[in-house]
Amino acid sequence: MKKEAIHPDPGYYTGYISLIPDVDLKTALEQSLQALNELDPEKLEPLGNYAYAPGKWTLKNVLQHITDTERVFTYRALVFARKDQQIPPGMEQDEYAANAETGHRTVQEVLSELKAVRGATIALFNSFTEEALLRTGTSWKTEMSVLALGFTTVGHQLHHLNIIRERYLQEQN
Repeated sequence: MKKEAIHPDPGYYTGYISLIPDVDLKTALEQSLQALNELDPEKLEPLGNYAYAPGKWTLKNVLQHITDTERVFTYRALVFARKDQQIPPGMEQDEYAANAETGHRTVQEVLSELKAVRGATIALFNSFTEEALLRTGTSWKTEMSVLALGFTTVGHQLHHLNIIRERYLQEQN
């Protein structure tokens, strides 16, 4: 299913979704994994503990944030797909980042975890029927569909990979 099937409009999350080309969700997820596979951990390693400004996350924290947020988004998607009427809890991203403890890990380790999570995300979304993809629930304060959560997951990664290119890689050149 493509983005135009998303209903209702997911509000804030539309910004992430708009970053994705006009492809179906399966293709978007596969392309997002390919983008992760194209990252060079050896090139990124010297930047692993670098933050481009005071109060900003390190590169490893950004990668871990993508992973942590993906886990939250996919949990929400599972809740909605299974017609669970509970509202999943929110997440405080800065608390997650502050407690991620990535300093002792290599970029390769953090990136490998992200790729493993993405593989599980792909399997989860591939398991959903079209009917399940159109089911909705409340994500944070927004009603959104399982489909929207899938595209949001991909768009969230695109957003942060853009930041990595602009704020971490370019500032080091």
